[in-house]
Amino acid sequence: MGQILVWRCDTTGRLFEHKAEYQRHLRKMARERSTKRRLAIVEAESDAWWNAAWETDMSIEAWPAWVIANQDRFWAATAQKSPRDWKNVGKAVSRKKNACVLPIPVVLEFSRFELRWSTSVSNSHSCPHDGVTCWSSHEARDGRPRGYPGWHGRVEWLVSWPEEYDGIYLGSDLFEAGTQVRVHTGSGGGGGMRFSDIHGCHVQRFGYELRLYASDWPGMAREEGRRQFIEVLKGERQAIDRCLADSVVSAIDRASISC
Repeated sequence: MGQILVWRCDTTGRLFEHKAEYQRHLRKMARERSTKRRLAIVEAESDAWWNAAWETDMSIEAWPAWVIANQDRFWAATAQKSPRDWKNVGKAVSRKKNACVLPIPVVLEFSRFELRWSTSVSNSHSCPHDGVTCWSSHEARDGRPRGYPGWHGRVEWLVSWPEEYDGIYLGSDLFEAGTQVRVHTGSGGGGGMRFSDIHGCHVQRFGYELRLYASDWPGMAREEGRRQFIEVLKGERQAIDRCLADSVVSAIDRASISC
């Protein structure tokens, strides 16, 4: 009676007659575990991290680079909010023999970023964590504000994405966690697939209306107040927006402490 030497995966129970196939399988399993571990580690201490993040002093112009540098935080929040949509991340979902693992999208750049400061960003579909929504003038009669200070405009971003998974658009979920990460999207969409010579990979593009409220991002509100204060000193504007008065005082106090 002949004997056949096989390799068995302790995780899946699959048997492999050829060692090379077994090793490829182990590498794929390792990638799956690594992808899942990235999300789990970020979720573990997310509350403390986000509380510190919202207090970070930075300008609105610096925010896109900050998002890219910390994108795993946004993806982890999305995976937690929409587990059904993200259940296959870390798995090989294609039927191809050498299918790659469905990865976490990678934001390569914000190809468009046009957010402008306003003393009244609409709260019809979203509001700051300490505010209320107001959908109509009828609702405003009970004293609800029709908007809050913040930034509003449109953004577009590119994500690196495997060509074989064209038709799956996880890259659009960057800000899907919404109130959890205090970033609110409106109309928009995207997708498609093309090869980017600049980035040397296949990419998908997404674009949405975006709202950030000042009370959600006190660090950026302080920076906006500091900017306006400097403009007043230079004679470039008449006065600081009243809604930023407390932020300006806070910014000055922080600057004096650091000095």
